[in-house]
Amino acid sequence: MSLKHAILGFLSFAPFSGYDLKKAFDHSVQHFWPANQSQIYRTLAELEEDGFVEKEIIEREERLDMKIYHITETGRGELHQWLATPLPERDGREPFLIQVYFGSQLSDDELLKVFRHKLTKTEEQLAVYESVLQMIQSTPSKINDPRAIFLSVLTLEAGYVNTQSIASWLRSAIERIENKNYSINIGNS
Repeated sequence: MSLKHAILGFLSFAPFSGYDLKKAFDHSVQHFWPANQSQIYRTLAELEEDGFVEKEIIEREERLDMKIYHITETGRGELHQWLATPLPERDGREPFLIQVYFGSQLSDDELLKVFRHKLTKTEEQLAVYESVLQMIQSTPSKINDPRAIFLSVLTLEAGYVNTQSIASWLRSAIERIENKNYSINIGNS
């Protein structure tokens, strides 16, 4: 996914300033696609140059002028084409699994330390998903389309289910290492 398409997606809902786009990212997709303010502004400039967005300048006394970005028809076309095109599979590299694969070179205590650290980080990610869900449930949506809301929450559900599965696998692996039970659990769930 590219940041440009995420920004076009937000602008397809409503016009935003760069500042408001950052807030939109932080309150909706940050659990799987974080963006910082400078990335957003740089990408907005590129989108404007490509004709995908137009900038409206609202003059304000005693404050900097506000720049509001609107998606153009060309931008809507670009977004639609990107949304309708299957994406290539992403690189499946996972450094932690390389550690596991060659983990026989570590003592059980060393290996357990690595696994427990990964479990802690995984549980922290689950807490992020839970806080995002609480925020979604407690904040009125600016989107009035129930289908769009459903699809946006599905992204949270996917992250939660995948991360919960990894946490369960880590707990099982830790227990088996602690008990020196080196049995294979594939298909035995």
